[in-house]
Amino acid sequence: MVLAAILAPLPVFGLLLAVALVLAGRELTALRRAGGVVAIEGALLIAGLASLFGLRAAGATLNAHGWDPTVPAWLFLAILPTWAADVAAYAVGSVFGRRKLAPRISPGKTWEGTIGGFFAAAIAAFGVGAFFGLPRASVALVVVAIGPVALAGDLFESYLKRRVGAKDSGALLPGHGGVLDRIDGLIAVAPLVAVALYLASSLG
Repeated sequence: MVLAAILAPLPVFGLLLAVALVLAGRELTALRRAGGVVAIEGALLIAGLASLFGLRAAGATLNAHGWDPTVPAWLFLAILPTWAADVAAYAVGSVFGRRKLAPRISPGKTWEGTIGGFFAAAIAAFGVGAFFGLPRASVALVVVAIGPVALAGDLFESYLKRRVGAKDSGALLPGHGGVLDRIDGLIAVAPLVAVALYLASSLG
């Protein structure tokens, strides 16, 4: 479903982001007892979704391999490494996880899973950048920073939920929580990739 949305025409993608904004906004409203951190998460949500739209609109600009400009290369640079980090962190943490990372905020996270997620995100970002021929300096920035940034987005949303004693941000997706639970890392990563795109554009 996500890949179909990514490859949909830009207006359709924008509409889907608007729907996500409304649904996630409702979840934040339900978590308003958490206090001022809700406003911070709201600002991050808006910045993240706006960045995703900008990355989708940028297509494959500045690529060195002659890709069609409409191919969403920069958007893939945000999404695929974030997915890789989530999957690897869960897999490595489930098998090798021993030391808790932040038990009061996110009891399931371990140092072993986190490090595995960092490596997976870095490898995926490098692979996407090389595949699409994106500027090396920008890709290097994403390779280095994407794991910690995605983790920070995830932990911040977990902190918000713990402040109000909630397990999930919502119940829209049975077994997976709400919209915020699915995109917390991505809305932190998207501005990072948008900055990388901006720097690449500025440097020519």
